[in-house]
Amino acid sequence: MIFSQIIECLYDLNVGIIGVGGERHERPHKPLLLLAALDLIDAGLATPSRIPWSRELRDRFTARFEIVHHHDDKNTPENPFYYLQTQGFWQAWIEDGNTTHPLKTTPLVNQTGHVFARFIDGFEMILALPENRMLIREALISRYFPGLGRQDISASPPLSFVAEDETEYGRSPAFRRKIIEIYDHQCAACGLRIRLPVANEVSFIDAAHLIPFSESRNDHPTNGLALCKNHHWAMDRNLIAPCPDHRWHVSKIIDPRRSNGEKDLSDLSGKTLLLPKDEAFHPDAEGLAWRCKQLIA
Repeated sequence: MIFSQIIECLYDLNVGIIGVGGERHERPHKPLLLLAALDLIDAGLATPSRIPWSRELRDRFTARFEIVHHHDDKNTPENPFYYLQTQGFWQAWIEDGNTTHPLKTTPLVNQTGHVFARFIDGFEMILALPENRMLIREALISRYFPGLGRQDISASPPLSFVAEDETEYGRSPAFRRKIIEIYDHQCAACGLRIRLPVANEVSFIDAAHLIPFSESRNDHPTNGLALCKNHHWAMDRNLIAPCPDHRWHVSKIIDPRRSNGEKDLSDLSGKTLLLPKDEAFHPDAEGLAWRCKQLIA
């Protein structure tokens, strides 16, 4: 498995979604457990082929959990330790004397020293390099916890961000794939949806950040919109903007009398955003407000 494929796997973890209304959110457990595992490898307390079920792992998980959790999340690192196996790149094992068996249920605290996990399917080779672990850590934070890197977490190493180009290490394609999936290949402005069943599947939809990644370091789906290329172009040039009222606003410099193209943009004014079915992925109010402020008066 190549690096870009690994990033895509991590951007599409089966995390589960709970809550209603404004409290609806992705569960944080799997990405938090992966961050804790990376911490242990960096500290020399684990290797990609042996992540011990240990107090250190649970402490690192808990330190971040206390920052990002919602009221209905439970501090249960044992669940992702076991259920990460469904992702295809993680295996959990239990040692019984001189024999090792696959772990059949979530581990207990008193099984410390007898239970461990390991990365497989090419992950173990990628994670052997410190620079790759840094990029994967930053990808996980950008996708699931874009505010976490700015927190002071004593149980974790510094979570600094590196100013990467948006297309590097497979992060941008992974973000695009997730946004297009959430919006079902439909433009949030005009509703265009063209999806061709050919090799590598062609979609006419882009994934647009509300607050640019270079400024926000935020790849969570709530910082994105699915837009056709025309409306992506127009939003990036601040001619149109999705605003906190969930309607499109259009710059006054657009004159519908000049051309059909400008008329099409003008007609977008006041129309509602076409949003994902799941409220957990509705655009964040902060990002919408940022875009609204960029609109050319």
